[in-house]
Amino acid sequence: MLAVFFVIAFFAAALSAIAGFGSALILISAASLMFDIKWSIAMTTFFYCFNTGLKTYHFRTYIDWHLVFKLSLFAMPGVFIGAYCLLYLEASWLMLGLASISMSYLLLDIFKLIPKFRVNDVVLLVSGFIYGFISGAVGSGSLIKAIVFKQINLPKEAFVASMAASALPLNVIKLSLFLSASLLALNDVPAILALLVASYMGTIFGKHLLMKVNQTLFNHLVRIVLLLLSLGLVARIVF
Repeated sequence: MLAVFFVIAFFAAALSAIAGFGSALILISAASLMFDIKWSIAMTTFFYCFNTGLKTYHFRTYIDWHLVFKLSLFAMPGVFIGAYCLLYLEASWLMLGLASISMSYLLLDIFKLIPKFRVNDVVLLVSGFIYGFISGAVGSGSLIKAIVFKQINLPKEAFVASMAASALPLNVIKLSLFLSASLLALNDVPAILALLVASYMGTIFGKHLLMKVNQTLFNHLVRIVLLLLSLGLVARIVF
C-alpha cells in the first residue's frame, strides 16, 4: 500500500510542477479511497507543504510577490476557520460546491462566455479568503486560485511559482492545527518520509518538463487538470 502511495505522490508532484497545482487533490482523492478521509487530508498536508516549498525555491525568480501577498492576506484567517470545520463538520457539501464552481468556470471559459474583467484588489482579497477556507476544510483550495490566476493570464512560470508561494504559509498553519488535533501519530512517519521523497523526485521531473511546454499547451493543460480534479471531487462524494 505504501508503494502505491509513493507512485501516486510522485506523479501528483510532477503534474503539479507542470500545471502549477493539483498535487494535493490528486493525492487526497487517491488516499481517501484507501484510508480515513481526515487522516488522508492531514497526511497529504505534509506532502503538499514540502512540495510547495520545493516549487517556491525552484521557481523563486518568477514569483509575483504583490499578487501572492494580496491573495494571502485574507487566506490565512480563512484557513484557520476551514481547518476547524474539517475537525468537526462533514466536508462533502463543500467538496461538491468546489467541484460545481470549477466545472461552471470551465464551461464558461471553453465557450468564451466569461466577460472580460480586471482582477482587482477586492477580487483578490475575497478569493483569498475563499481559497483559505476551502484549503483548510477540504485539504486544498488550489482550484480557486487556478481560476483567478488563469483569468489574470499569468505566464506559465509565474503561474506555477505564485501558486506555490501563496500555498506555503497556509500549509504550515494547517500542519500545526492537524498535529495539535492528533490526526497523525508516530507510526505515520514512514508514510510521511515516502511522500517527501516522492515529492522531491516528482517536482524535479516536472520542472524539467515545464521548460519544454509552450504557453498554449500549458493553458490547455490547466483546463484538463481543472476538469479531472473536479470529477475527482465528485467521485470522492459518490464513492
